[in-house]
Amino acid sequence: MAADTLGDRIRKLRMERGMSLAKVAGGDFSRAFLNQVELGKSQPSMRVLRVIASRLDAPVEYLLDGEQRFLDREVALEKGRLAVARGNPRKALADLEPVLDSQDWPAGSDARLTAAQALLALGRGPEAHRVLEQEEPEIRRRGDTVRLRRLRAIRAGQRYSVSAPYHVRLAEAAMRDGRVLDGLEHYRAARVMFEAARSPS
Repeated sequence: MAADTLGDRIRKLRMERGMSLAKVAGGDFSRAFLNQVELGKSQPSMRVLRVIASRLDAPVEYLLDGEQRFLDREVALEKGRLAVARGNPRKALADLEPVLDSQDWPAGSDARLTAAQALLALGRGPEAHRVLEQEEPEIRRRGDTVRLRRLRAIRAGQRYSVSAPYHVRLAEAAMRDGRVLDGLEHYRAARVMFEAARSPS
């Protein structure tokens, strides 16, 4: 069986979300062009691809690379977060390497925030603060108050956490806005926190 293409992935997500060609195209490009992309007869620019990914609430990198490489990056991010939580910042930086340069939102941003935590734990404050300074404008541009608070806490050397009920509220708001990946992230965080609270110590 042939591997799926960029066009296949776009069409699959569009159909799963019940969106027409016109809805995805909006006023940014024509339905005909999007149809040609889905058929593999045209190649979108990165700007257009970012518009398509945003409308489909999908990571650009998933559209470009397919599920496996996207999942590889997600695993790298989670391993890095776990290493920081376990107090192993050197391992965290090594685990995060595959996703640190990612321009995908929010995985790339989360990887860099986690790397900043690891750098601070290693006493590499100037490097950590450079990472945070570079990341802050994008977080502000997206209006992501949770990540902005996390960035500030990391900068101040403090631990930042969100309560499980707040994660649920953020998840429901994200789902109402059609931001499925953000919703999934917050539902997952809430579940983990509720399970941890109920497990015997």
